[in-house]
Amino acid sequence: MPKICTAWEGGDEFGLILTEMSDDAALEMVNAVLETAREPVHIGRSPRRCSTSIGLATFPHDGNDPATLFKAADIALYHAKSLGRDRAEIFNNKLRESVELRSSLLGDIENALIRNEFELFYQPIVPTDTTRQVSLEALMRWRHPKHGVVSPAHFQIGFEHQPTAAALGMFMLEQAFKDALRLRTLGVQARRIAINLTNADFRSDLFIDRFFELSQETGVPPRQFCVEVTEGMFLGRDQRRVNQGLQRLHEAGVEVAFDDFGTGFASLTHLRQMPIDRLKIDRSFIANIESSSADQAIVEGIVLMTHKMGKRVVAEGVENRKQMEILLSMDCDFLQGWLFGKACSVDELPELINTMSRDEARPLRCNVQ
Repeated sequence: MPKICTAWEGGDEFGLILTEMSDDAALEMVNAVLETAREPVHIGRSPRRCSTSIGLATFPHDGNDPATLFKAADIALYHAKSLGRDRAEIFNNKLRESVELRSSLLGDIENALIRNEFELFYQPIVPTDTTRQVSLEALMRWRHPKHGVVSPAHFQIGFEHQPTAAALGMFMLEQAFKDALRLRTLGVQARRIAINLTNADFRSDLFIDRFFELSQETGVPPRQFCVEVTEGMFLGRDQRRVNQGLQRLHEAGVEVAFDDFGTGFASLTHLRQMPIDRLKIDRSFIANIESSSADQAIVEGIVLMTHKMGKRVVAEGVENRKQMEILLSMDCDFLQGWLFGKACSVDELPELINTMSRDEARPLRCNVQ
């Protein structure tokens, strides 16, 4: 039988040192811990369930000293959490290589911020009502010294690390205000500039406070911005701060858009409870809208429901005229996608928008002043 030699705890973590056992015996003990942790705990009359994530490391295979063993177990624990939690993972060298690569990428991203290698590109969000101005979504790009301009897919890991994500979010905020002033000098007056937020932006009041400071410093009113949030931001320990931050922005005139709608399990609840103004239908539903009656029904249902709630709808990923025509027939309020233009730099926006306005073949017009 497995034998527990030592146990200790700290914060929301605890550790066990198991001796005189094989790997199979250690796994038996770990599975027993997982099963015990899954049993409901009664708080008053209400049962509550919790989950446990476990990382295992073995001596001397994974390390000959306590510090090395602890690091190996911690790496395995992080891996268990990344796979969805409530599970156990055993350390191996591939995990170490993955963590080292992650650390190296985070270092590169942080250095890129210092060297001002990031910038914002903008993609038009086109109104189907020609009396309204075009909006823009700010999308971060990295002008990598070796790989050229790369999209967030190449530095997504930065948004998964709280300190780095907070730095990236602050960069986006400050650059968006600078670009709003630049757009004025270029003769482009966008109705709204949408910026994507993450949980890291709400972990403290710094981001929201800085937003209002920048508005005062630049003279760009809060109502010129829209913030895009995803369902994941309303889950977990940050939910209260996210709600409070969004309320502050919304009360100042900032629109709130619910991004990737339809891909989460509790989207309707959040749409009802949060200060949401726009709902963005995930591009996965738009991609097959021409051939899939099911996707057509889903999109049409979302539009009808959202309009009845007094909110507006943006369809993402519009890439061809047929998709556009179907969405127009459904009275979708805004369209966004490659059909109208890919994301481009601030200085390239006037040419893109003028080209859109001159295209007589399109039933949409961008009323840009």
